[in-house]
Amino acid sequence: MRKLLGIGVFLAAAGAAHADSASRDVSAFEKYADPLQAVAAVKTDFDAPAGQAVRLTIYDSEDRFLHEAHSKRQAVLNEDGVAILPLADLAPGEYAFAAYLDENGDGVLNRGKILGRPKEPVAFSNGFVPKLRKPRYNETKVSVAPGSVVVITLKD
Repeated sequence: MRKLLGIGVFLAAAGAAHADSASRDVSAFEKYADPLQAVAAVKTDFDAPAGQAVRLTIYDSEDRFLHEAHSKRQAVLNEDGVAILPLADLAPGEYAFAAYLDENGDGVLNRGKILGRPKEPVAFSNGFVPKLRKPRYNETKVSVAPGSVVVITLKD
């Protein structure tokens, strides 16, 4: 019985350590928070040169998702591989975000000739990663309010 109790305590401690490290990852973006507005922080999980453009498209409803943007933004990557995009004009509510790294600076998401797959890194809010189909609004929507930071991670 003591052995089981000891294992339980060990597992609980390990879980607490994991939870602390997870909260540190989230809190790393708190420095970008602005109490007067929401902010999008688009980061890369690969080495991308500072100064490259990140383009963000914002959608406000399921029927307009991926067809008609509520608005579009752009910013450049800082030295930490993060682009900060203020969302001052967004009313509190639910939105879906799509971001891409404009690696060649042409202002367009470049796609392959076969199946139209993106050639540049693309990411969606809520951590959604498309597999064999386009994402849906409900899979990518997040709540936005002043002070919130929407973190979107571009993967290579």
